[in-house]
Amino acid sequence: MPGSERLQRWLKFLVAIGISVFFSILFIRSVDLDAVGKALSDANYLYVLPALGLFALSVAMRALRWRYFLLPGFDLGWRALLPSVLIGYAGNNLLPLRAGELVRAQHLSDRFGVPRMQTFGALLMERLFDGFLLATFVLWGLLLVDIGKGYLGLGLALAAGTAVGGVTCFLLARRPGFADWLAALPIPFVTTWLRGQIAGLGASFFQGFSVLTSPGRFAGASVTSVVAWGLELAMYWLIAEAFALDASLITVAFAGAAANVSLSLPSAQGGVGPFEVFATEALARFDVAKDAAAAYALALHFFLIVPVSLVGLAVLWRSTLTGTRRQETASTVAEAQE
Repeated sequence: MPGSERLQRWLKFLVAIGISVFFSILFIRSVDLDAVGKALSDANYLYVLPALGLFALSVAMRALRWRYFLLPGFDLGWRALLPSVLIGYAGNNLLPLRAGELVRAQHLSDRFGVPRMQTFGALLMERLFDGFLLATFVLWGLLLVDIGKGYLGLGLALAAGTAVGGVTCFLLARRPGFADWLAALPIPFVTTWLRGQIAGLGASFFQGFSVLTSPGRFAGASVTSVVAWGLELAMYWLIAEAFALDASLITVAFAGAAANVSLSLPSAQGGVGPFEVFATEALARFDVAKDAAAAYALALHFFLIVPVSLVGLAVLWRSTLTGTRRQETASTVAEAQE
């Protein structure tokens, strides 16, 4: 079994690398590299600093959103949750198959005692809230410009998947005894120990859906999601101004949403390859020059990945220093109430 699991992990890794290589080759073959290089050199990078400031505020809002995901069991402030969000971003950017989510779950468990399965359930909530907004941006762009049935299918599929997932999770969250019922099913060869594991881990996982059972927490998570994405899209627009794309906020929002949807594909670290292709093609649909769009996609992806990854690694390094964990534990109670 260990050998089989190791083989499966290697196969998933190779598939992810293969997808990134495929899209990277597709991206390189579809643009004039000299023109892309010129666009990168001619860009006005004075826009970058305020753009990164907007992105930092967006990350802080996502940390605040996690407060609503973890209530009522864990009453943590945004400053207490921010390190876990940064570490998760760094892990997703540097590890394949979005393995940063595992690092985030471990960090929350170590620092605050949040069960890992509950964090995984909350991560699913994060995907649902983000998926709904991304689908909205894609469909909004489609209402303004006829850019093909492929994008219409993408937007409708994302909206439908988010709606079905949201309803399913809501029903599961409203049935706290579902995990016990599942564990008690008369399935042959399931031991008492395994049934106990299913009941315990399942209940913890479904606890991560609790934001759907409280109108107040649901409203808080919704508002922070809208603000976080608004700030991030404003960052996208500022970077577009740096490249003089002359693109409206709606155009940039559509391209950003399409690029972020591409990150759901299994790919190498940071979604390199799919992000650039989807962003470039989406902008080209709005009559943005393809080489300029490609340069913009490369720069945007760089500024989305590198700064937050460096900060996340610094936070992770600091949290693993000898004695730092004890100091953080002593300040956790005060931080959690802020």
